[in-house]
Amino acid sequence: MTRRRKLWLAAALGAVLSTILIVAPAPASTGKSDPAASAAVTALVRTGRAAVPDGFAAVMGYTPVTATLADGEVRTINPNGSCSVPGQGRPFAFATACKAHDFGYDLLRYAERRGEPLGVEARTAIDSRLVADLRTQCEQTTTGSEYAGCQATVDVFAAGVGFNSWRQMSGPPVDTAGLVRTAGLVLLGLLLITFPARRRVRRVWRRTRKILIYQRATATA
Repeated sequence: MTRRRKLWLAAALGAVLSTILIVAPAPASTGKSDPAASAAVTALVRTGRAAVPDGFAAVMGYTPVTATLADGEVRTINPNGSCSVPGQGRPFAFATACKAHDFGYDLLRYAERRGEPLGVEARTAIDSRLVADLRTQCEQTTTGSEYAGCQATVDVFAAGVGFNSWRQMSGPPVDTAGLVRTAGLVLLGLLLITFPARRRVRRVWRRTRKILIYQRATATA
């Protein structure tokens, strides 16, 4: 396969996946949400620090701690958490951001186990906080070509996490080990292939996105 064919194949696959992440439906929130978990998620995504709900340690099996990002911002984290993609994001300093994301997901699991799951907007906000924190790490710890590689890796994380949230309808997280790692590996390969031609990828992505959104709208009309 020629380099040109590889570029176009990778661009098309990336465009399809990106479009799926944007237009996939999510269920409406129903029932009562756990107020302590809801407040903790709100604080976590706004300030990075959250008051741990009473009983969280008993339900989830650990006590959250705090850690600091490269810009000095403090995050409440799952000390046993990790980045669920091949290589854990190395060589970039993503561990704290990923552990904060894991704690956020555990708040969702905690609320579900108490019979009061949070709405889909909670998971979306937690995912957005992760991506913002990862980009902060890139800005604070890398320069030049390393910075570009760091941002490309964040793109992989964002796509993998977004796909998994879509797959689970943005509900309480279930097992993430298999699919997210696989999606991350595939997307990492695509980025490595297409990195020298990112402008072309973006153009193809925009065109393909418009086509697929139109097809989805006409199919459901």
